[in-house]
Amino acid sequence: MQPKRSPLEKKQADTSPMAGAVQAVGMAFAVLEELADTPEAVGTSELARRLGETKARVHRHLATLRQLGFVEKDDVTDGYRLGWKSYRLSTSVGENFGLRRIARRHLLRLHHDSRQTAVLAMPAGADVVVIDEIESTGHVAITIRPGSVIPAVSSALGRAILAFQPEVARAQALLMPISPMTSQTPADRELIRAMLDDVKRRWWEAAVNERLPGIAALAAPIFDDRNRVVASIGVIGSHAVVTQPPSPQLLAQVQEAAARVSAELHSHAWLDLDSTAHPANEPREAR
Repeated sequence: MQPKRSPLEKKQADTSPMAGAVQAVGMAFAVLEELADTPEAVGTSELARRLGETKARVHRHLATLRQLGFVEKDDVTDGYRLGWKSYRLSTSVGENFGLRRIARRHLLRLHHDSRQTAVLAMPAGADVVVIDEIESTGHVAITIRPGSVIPAVSSALGRAILAFQPEVARAQALLMPISPMTSQTPADRELIRAMLDDVKRRWWEAAVNERLPGIAALAAPIFDDRNRVVASIGVIGSHAVVTQPPSPQLLAQVQEAAARVSAELHSHAWLDLDSTAHPANEPREAR
Protein backbone atom coordinates (compact mmCIF):
# COMPACT_ATOMS: atom_id res chain seq x y z
CA MET A 1 0.00 0.00 0.00
CA GLN A 2 1.38 3.42 -0.97
CA PRO A 3 1.61 5.98 1.85
CA LYS A 4 -0.97 8.73 1.73
CA ARG A 5 0.40 11.93 0.27
CA SER A 6 0.38 14.99 2.48
CA PRO A 7 -1.41 18.21 1.42
CA LEU A 8 2.02 19.71 0.83
CA GLU A 9 2.97 16.93 -1.60
CA LYS A 10 -0.39 17.12 -3.38
CA LYS A 11 -0.02 20.85 -3.85
CA GLN A 12 3.48 20.50 -5.21
CA ALA A 13 2.86 17.43 -7.41
CA ASP A 14 4.66 18.05 -10.69
CA THR A 15 6.35 16.06 -13.43
CA SER A 16 9.10 18.62 -14.09
CA PRO A 17 12.72 17.83 -13.16
CA MET A 18 12.59 20.54 -10.47
CA ALA A 19 9.56 19.03 -8.70
CA GLY A 20 11.64 17.02 -6.22
CA ALA A 21 13.78 19.99 -5.29
CA VAL A 22 10.73 22.23 -4.84
CA GLN A 23 9.06 19.65 -2.62
CA ALA A 24 12.21 19.29 -0.51
CA VAL A 25 12.47 23.04 0.01
CA GLY A 26 8.75 23.25 0.76
CA MET A 27 9.04 20.46 3.30
CA ALA A 28 11.99 22.16 5.01
CA PHE A 29 10.02 25.39 5.36
CA ALA A 30 6.99 23.49 6.63
CA VAL A 31 9.16 22.02 9.40
CA LEU A 32 10.58 25.43 10.30
CA GLU A 33 7.13 27.05 10.34
CA GLU A 34 5.75 24.36 12.64
CA LEU A 35 8.68 24.73 15.04
CA ALA A 36 8.29 28.53 14.95
CA ASP A 37 4.67 28.20 16.11
CA THR A 38 5.59 25.95 19.05
CA PRO A 39 7.43 27.32 22.10
CA GLU A 40 8.48 23.88 23.40
CA ALA A 41 10.76 21.35 21.71
CA VAL A 42 8.82 18.90 19.48
CA GLY A 43 9.62 15.22 18.92
CA THR A 44 9.96 13.73 15.46
CA SER A 45 6.81 11.60 15.75
CA GLU A 46 4.68 14.52 16.90
CA LEU A 47 6.06 16.78 14.19
CA ALA A 48 5.34 14.13 11.56
CA ARG A 49 1.77 13.81 12.85
CA ARG A 50 1.20 17.56 12.66
CA LEU A 51 2.58 17.78 9.13
CA GLY A 52 0.83 14.64 7.89
CA GLU A 53 4.18 13.17 6.87
CA THR A 54 6.08 9.95 7.54
CA LYS A 55 8.43 9.98 10.51
CA ALA A 56 11.35 8.96 8.28
CA ARG A 57 10.86 11.90 5.90
CA VAL A 58 10.54 14.44 8.71
CA HIS A 59 13.62 12.99 10.39
CA ARG A 60 15.67 13.42 7.21
CA HIS A 61 14.74 17.08 6.97
CA LEU A 62 15.38 17.66 10.68
CA ALA A 63 18.82 16.09 10.35
CA THR A 64 19.68 18.36 7.41
CA LEU A 65 18.34 21.50 9.10
CA ARG A 66 20.23 20.60 12.28
CA GLN A 67 23.47 20.15 10.34
CA LEU A 68 22.95 23.59 8.77
CA GLY A 69 22.26 25.19 12.17
CA PHE A 70 18.61 26.11 11.58
CA VAL A 71 17.33 23.48 14.03
CA GLU A 72 18.75 22.23 17.32
CA LYS A 73 18.00 19.19 19.46
CA ASP A 74 16.98 19.52 23.09
CA ASP A 75 19.30 17.38 25.22
CA VAL A 76 16.62 16.87 27.87
CA THR A 77 13.55 15.95 25.80
CA ASP A 78 15.22 14.82 22.51
CA GLY A 79 12.76 17.14 20.78
CA TYR A 80 13.64 19.77 18.19
CA ARG A 81 13.39 23.54 18.21
CA LEU A 82 14.63 26.41 16.08
CA GLY A 83 18.39 26.87 16.09
CA TRP A 84 20.56 29.95 16.28
CA LYS A 85 20.66 30.52 12.51
CA SER A 86 16.86 30.73 12.48
CA TYR A 87 16.96 33.34 15.22
CA ARG A 88 19.69 35.26 13.40
CA LEU A 89 17.60 35.18 10.22
CA SER A 90 14.51 36.40 12.07
CA THR A 91 16.57 39.15 13.66
CA SER A 92 17.78 40.28 10.24
CA VAL A 93 14.19 40.37 9.01
CA GLY A 94 13.18 42.33 12.11
CA GLU A 95 15.98 44.82 11.56
CA ASN A 96 15.08 45.47 7.95
CA PHE A 97 11.31 45.17 7.77
CA GLY A 98 9.60 44.94 11.12
CA LEU A 99 10.06 45.60 14.77
CA ARG A 100 13.32 47.53 14.57
CA ARG A 101 11.87 49.98 12.05
CA ILE A 102 8.61 50.37 13.98
CA ALA A 103 10.34 50.84 17.34
CA ARG A 104 13.12 53.14 16.17
CA ARG A 105 11.45 56.51 16.79
CA HIS A 106 10.21 55.38 20.19
CA LEU A 107 13.71 54.19 21.06
CA LEU A 108 15.02 57.60 20.03
CA ARG A 109 12.47 59.31 22.26
CA LEU A 110 13.38 57.07 25.20
CA HIS A 111 17.05 57.84 24.65
CA HIS A 112 16.33 61.58 24.49
CA ASP A 113 14.06 61.68 27.54
CA SER A 114 16.11 59.42 29.78
CA ARG A 115 19.58 60.51 28.61
CA GLN A 116 20.60 56.86 28.94
CA THR A 117 21.56 54.18 26.42
CA ALA A 118 18.26 52.88 24.99
CA VAL A 119 18.02 49.22 23.95
CA LEU A 120 15.59 46.98 22.05
CA ALA A 121 15.78 43.18 22.40
CA MET A 122 13.97 40.11 21.06
CA PRO A 123 13.73 36.55 22.38
CA ALA A 124 16.16 33.94 21.05
CA GLY A 125 15.39 30.67 22.77
CA ALA A 126 16.65 30.82 26.35
CA ASP A 127 18.44 34.08 25.51
CA VAL A 128 17.60 37.50 24.18
CA VAL A 129 19.35 39.24 21.30
CA VAL A 130 19.83 43.01 21.08
CA ILE A 131 18.46 44.27 17.76
CA ASP A 132 18.88 48.02 18.24
CA GLU A 133 20.72 50.41 20.54
CA ILE A 134 21.15 54.16 20.83
CA GLU A 135 24.15 55.09 22.90
CA SER A 136 24.03 57.69 25.64
CA THR A 137 25.74 60.97 24.80
CA GLY A 138 26.96 61.46 28.37
CA HIS A 139 30.62 61.72 29.34
CA VAL A 140 30.51 58.07 30.40
CA ALA A 141 28.37 55.95 28.07
CA ILE A 142 27.30 52.35 28.57
CA THR A 143 27.17 50.52 25.24
CA ILE A 144 25.86 47.16 24.04
CA ARG A 145 26.23 46.11 20.43
CA PRO A 146 23.27 45.02 18.30
CA GLY A 147 23.57 41.29 17.83
CA SER A 148 24.73 40.76 21.41
CA VAL A 149 23.17 37.66 22.96
CA ILE A 150 22.29 37.76 26.67
CA PRO A 151 20.90 34.98 28.89
CA ALA A 152 17.26 35.80 29.55
CA VAL A 153 17.30 34.80 33.23
CA SER A 154 20.16 37.13 34.16
CA SER A 155 19.11 40.36 32.47
CA ALA A 156 16.32 42.90 32.82
CA LEU A 157 15.68 42.81 29.06
CA GLY A 158 15.41 39.03 29.18
CA ARG A 159 13.24 38.68 32.27
CA ALA A 160 10.85 41.35 30.94
CA ILE A 161 10.20 38.96 28.04
CA LEU A 162 10.49 35.62 29.81
CA ALA A 163 7.94 36.56 32.48
CA PHE A 164 5.19 36.77 29.85
CA GLN A 165 6.14 33.71 27.82
CA PRO A 166 4.34 30.35 28.22
CA GLU A 167 5.31 28.28 31.24
CA VAL A 168 7.05 25.76 28.98
CA ALA A 169 9.43 28.45 27.68
CA ARG A 170 10.08 29.68 31.22
CA ALA A 171 10.85 26.16 32.42
CA GLN A 172 13.25 25.52 29.53
CA ALA A 173 15.11 28.77 30.21
CA LEU A 174 15.44 27.86 33.88
CA LEU A 175 16.97 24.50 32.91
CA MET A 176 19.88 26.21 31.15
CA PRO A 177 23.22 26.50 33.02
CA ILE A 178 23.62 29.83 34.84
CA SER A 179 27.07 31.41 34.81
CA PRO A 180 27.24 34.15 37.47
CA MET A 181 29.11 37.21 36.19
CA THR A 182 29.03 39.10 39.49
CA SER A 183 27.99 38.36 43.06
CA GLN A 184 24.61 39.93 42.20
CA THR A 185 23.80 37.59 39.29
CA PRO A 186 20.74 35.56 40.32
CA ALA A 187 21.65 31.87 40.25
CA ASP A 188 18.95 30.23 42.37
CA ARG A 189 16.20 29.00 40.07
CA GLU A 190 13.44 29.36 42.63
CA LEU A 191 14.51 32.95 43.22
CA ILE A 192 14.46 33.62 39.48
CA ARG A 193 11.01 32.06 39.22
CA ALA A 194 9.78 34.41 41.95
CA MET A 195 11.42 37.35 40.15
CA LEU A 196 9.56 36.45 36.95
CA ASP A 197 6.28 36.35 38.86
CA ASP A 198 7.04 39.86 40.16
CA VAL A 199 7.75 41.09 36.63
CA LYS A 200 4.45 39.71 35.37
CA ARG A 201 2.65 41.48 38.20
CA ARG A 202 4.25 44.91 37.79
CA TRP A 203 5.23 44.95 34.06
CA TRP A 204 8.84 46.05 34.45
CA GLU A 205 12.17 44.64 35.55
CA ALA A 206 15.43 46.09 36.82
CA ALA A 207 18.83 44.42 37.01
CA VAL A 208 21.49 46.16 39.08
CA ASN A 209 25.13 45.00 39.11
CA GLU A 210 24.08 41.62 37.66
CA ARG A 211 26.31 41.53 34.59
CA LEU A 212 28.91 44.20 35.36
CA PRO A 213 29.62 46.01 38.64
CA GLY A 214 28.18 49.51 38.60
CA ILE A 215 25.95 48.87 35.57
CA ALA A 216 22.16 48.59 35.71
CA ALA A 217 19.24 48.14 33.32
CA LEU A 218 15.50 48.77 33.39
CA ALA A 219 13.14 47.16 30.85
CA ALA A 220 9.46 46.63 30.01
CA PRO A 221 7.69 44.15 27.69
CA ILE A 222 6.40 44.76 24.16
CA PHE A 223 3.37 42.86 22.82
CA ASP A 224 2.04 42.10 19.34
CA ASP A 225 -1.49 42.16 17.89
CA ARG A 226 -2.31 38.88 19.65
CA ASN A 227 -1.01 40.29 22.93
CA ARG A 228 1.95 37.90 22.91
CA VAL A 229 5.26 39.22 24.22
CA VAL A 230 7.65 39.74 21.29
CA ALA A 231 10.36 42.04 22.64
CA SER A 232 11.48 44.31 25.43
CA ILE A 233 12.67 47.89 25.49
CA GLY A 234 14.75 49.55 28.16
CA VAL A 235 17.66 51.64 29.29
CA ILE A 236 21.17 50.82 30.49
CA GLY A 237 23.22 53.14 32.67
CA SER A 238 25.04 53.65 35.91
CA HIS A 239 23.55 52.01 39.00
CA ALA A 240 23.44 55.50 40.49
CA VAL A 241 20.83 56.47 37.87
CA VAL A 242 19.10 53.18 37.05
CA THR A 243 18.17 52.04 40.52
CA GLN A 244 16.16 49.27 42.18
CA PRO A 245 13.40 50.25 42.58
CA PRO A 246 13.60 52.70 39.66
CA SER A 247 12.75 56.35 39.90
CA PRO A 248 9.12 57.08 38.97
CA GLN A 249 10.23 59.29 36.08
CA LEU A 250 12.55 56.74 34.49
CA LEU A 251 10.05 53.93 35.00
CA ALA A 252 7.34 56.00 33.31
CA GLN A 253 9.61 56.70 30.34
CA VAL A 254 10.47 53.03 29.82
CA GLN A 255 6.89 51.80 30.21
CA GLU A 256 5.64 54.56 27.94
CA ALA A 257 8.06 53.45 25.23
CA ALA A 258 6.91 49.83 25.61
CA ALA A 259 3.26 50.87 25.43
CA ARG A 260 3.79 53.00 22.33
CA VAL A 261 5.65 50.27 20.41
CA SER A 262 3.01 47.71 21.45
CA ALA A 263 0.26 50.03 20.19
CA GLU A 264 2.00 50.30 16.81
CA LEU A 265 1.98 46.49 16.68
CA HIS A 266 -1.82 46.70 17.25
CA SER A 267 -1.65 45.30 20.77
CA HIS A 268 -4.16 46.46 23.37
CA ALA A 269 -2.28 44.86 26.28
CA TRP A 270 -1.05 48.14 27.76
CA LEU A 271 -4.41 49.82 27.16
CA ASP A 272 -6.14 46.97 28.99
CA LEU A 273 -3.68 47.46 31.82
CA ASP A 274 -4.46 51.17 31.94
CA SER A 275 -8.15 50.39 32.36
CA THR A 276 -7.39 48.64 35.66
CA ALA A 277 -5.16 49.47 38.59
CA HIS A 278 -1.61 49.72 37.28
CA PRO A 279 0.73 47.18 38.93
CA ALA A 280 3.87 49.30 38.83
CA ASN A 281 5.17 51.02 41.91
CA GLU A 282 4.27 54.32 40.30
CA PRO A 283 1.74 55.07 37.51
CA ARG A 284 2.95 55.83 34.04
CA GLU A 285 2.59 59.37 32.76
CA ALA A 286 -0.46 59.98 30.61
CA ARG A 287 0.17 59.57 26.90
